[in-house]
Amino acid sequence: MTFPPFPFEETCNPATWAEWTADHMEYPVLAVGLYLLMIFNGPKMVKEEIHCKPILAAWNLSLSIFSIYGASRLVPFHLGVIRTKGLRHSFCENDFYFDPKHPEIPFWIMLFIYSKYAELMDTVFLVIRKKRVIFLHWFHHVTVLLYCQHAWAFLIGGGIWFAAMNYSVHSIMYMYYFLTNLGYYKMLKPIAPLITMVQILQMVGGLYVLTMIAIEQTQAVPQANESWKEAALRTCNVDPANWKMGLLMYFSYFILFCTLFFDKYLAAKPKPQPKDCLPCEATGTYGKSADKIGGAGFFHVQGKVKDSNKND
Repeated sequence: MTFPPFPFEETCNPATWAEWTADHMEYPVLAVGLYLLMIFNGPKMVKEEIHCKPILAAWNLSLSIFSIYGASRLVPFHLGVIRTKGLRHSFCENDFYFDPKHPEIPFWIMLFIYSKYAELMDTVFLVIRKKRVIFLHWFHHVTVLLYCQHAWAFLIGGGIWFAAMNYSVHSIMYMYYFLTNLGYYKMLKPIAPLITMVQILQMVGGLYVLTMIAIEQTQAVPQANESWKEAALRTCNVDPANWKMGLLMYFSYFILFCTLFFDKYLAAKPKPQPKDCLPCEATGTYGKSADKIGGAGFFHVQGKVKDSNKND
């Protein structure tokens, strides 16, 4: 069941915003460049850990509430589309962007797209708090931002799938972060593996949607004077480059999240090391000092390595 749109939700003209996004692809590229610069140079500039637990808690709570509301708008509508029009329609058609009865749908998809800029702040908090920034973290933020901008520029069919799934997962994930910021880490620790499993299921869902789109388009038969791309778009309204990039992206996420799950929850734990020893990823050995290893590894901070999965 959905409730009527509010006046502010009726302000989105998806065609106008999509055209603007397509004309200004330099903005996501610039954002990614500055973001990577911050990741690999920020730890050198931040000499002391900046304590900002109240601000971080408020940030995580705001993203959770934002995601809960976005999910409440998209998920019921999307389930209704699947029930009345079928799975294929939900994968391939983009009429939900232009449904006059539901202007809130493109509005919340648009907010989902541009919220990927705001989510880069997650990494800023890690850097200023001298926390580890693993490869999966920054790779995910970079690729999602670029992919979403491309998807929005072409108003791809099936885009609501990705927005609805991501809103739903982030509703849980950011609420978990908020509660751990408040000091409930030990209480919530048993459900941490479940959150990673939900993230993996999101990747499986994305792979399924993109595979169905790929099957539809690769089976397209061009008509007279029609190119393959024109036939593919007529068959399934998704830019072919988008599902190709999407398959590569979601498959890489699936592998990385599964690896993370195995390393954190299934692999045998290493034997405790002396307190004055630090893991050195570059050599695989232990010593009394470790080099700084960019955003993909550990940050050597005042003689110790801090784990981003632990809260202050």
